[in-house]
Amino acid sequence: MKKLFGLGRGLESLIPAKTNKVTPKIQDNVFYIEINKIKPNANQPRRDFDKDGLKELAASIKKYGILQPLLVTKMEEETERGLDVSYELLAGERRWRAAKMAGLPHVPVIVKDNFDESRLKLEVALVENIQREDLNPLEEAEAYARLASEFKLTQKDIANKVGKSREVVANAIRLLDLPADIKAALRVGKISRTHARTLLAFKDESKQREMYKQILTGNIVVRDLEGAAKAHKSAGREMPQTAGSKFEELQQNLSKNLGAAVFIRTGINGGNIVIKFSTLEELNKIAKTILD
Repeated sequence: MKKLFGLGRGLESLIPAKTNKVTPKIQDNVFYIEINKIKPNANQPRRDFDKDGLKELAASIKKYGILQPLLVTKMEEETERGLDVSYELLAGERRWRAAKMAGLPHVPVIVKDNFDESRLKLEVALVENIQREDLNPLEEAEAYARLASEFKLTQKDIANKVGKSREVVANAIRLLDLPADIKAALRVGKISRTHARTLLAFKDESKQREMYKQILTGNIVVRDLEGAAKAHKSAGREMPQTAGSKFEELQQNLSKNLGAAVFIRTGINGGNIVIKFSTLEELNKIAKTILD
């Protein structure tokens, strides 16, 4: 392993400030090591790596190289042939995978030698990946939940570690309360973080699934989804539960018969029916169904 250069943290290490003062600065040393000596971290919070995205990154790495070193820890194992040295990734698995795809024999790394305990390595891996903001919403939520459950950190503690607000952390963790199929859709990008958060406003799982299906078919946009969520909350406060469930069934039947998203919004003084359409053709079909 050959030491190449020192790399400080932030832009100030690349563009030194003009000053007459000489102040000592602790720097992380960057090394080039064989890519095959690096192993992924078993506790890595990220599980999904987009193939097309990796190909694009590999092409960029071929042209420009890896601009940000990987973060690793040294692993030593006694074998019959002597001491076997390898490295475990703490952060940068996506860059490592793309570099392998690009055929790079060596990659730049920063070696952290003081992470001997697995719990400490896990915490560093979780925090590093969250701070880089390249996790999908569900991976991020799972990472927060692990920090809370395995390290007994409060939401405020987690927020301080990752540089986000407590509300962001709380809202992310709540995504784990969604049904398994909806979480799977969020993981692969079929629905957005905003969609998922709005679905949480529907306390009834069957209602969540109904709205989820309408999102997938394109029959509802975020604004309408948020409106339906508010109406659902209002209906729950202002009407008896039996009446609310009857309206839900009627809403589903109307949606099915009209082939469009239908929302029944009720209150103390009555209510209204909203029929969603996207094109003039859809409106004509709805009108023809009603008039016939």
